[in-house]
Amino acid sequence: MMIRTTAAVVVLAVLGAGCGDVLDDILPSKGSCSIPTPRSCTDYTGDAWSTPSSGSRACAEVGSGATYSSSACATSGRVGSCVVNSGSTSEIVLRFYPPSTVATSQAACGQQAGSRFVAN
Repeated sequence: MMIRTTAAVVVLAVLGAGCGDVLDDILPSKGSCSIPTPRSCTDYTGDAWSTPSSGSRACAEVGSGATYSSSACATSGRVGSCVVNSGSTSEIVLRFYPPSTVATSQAACGQQAGSRFVAN
């Protein structure tokens, strides 16, 4: 329990500091799902996504030209990230790219209960 609490404190400190690159290190992706319109990507970071087929299936359910990758979402051009279900097995990190802006990304993140936005 102490390790989990310490990890949660570290994650919250990093998110509060707005350090997107460190966020990628703390919440490594177990696969991702890219959506072409509007340009976005979801990094699967929770333990439930440890089996590659779980992320692949979730991505296929999105439709709209979504494509699964065993790699993390691209960092280049990213305007913001939204951590959803932080610390849970179903945790994901939504990534936003232009034409989204920091403001529109933050608003979209705010639609997710219990989420935390990081500009990057």
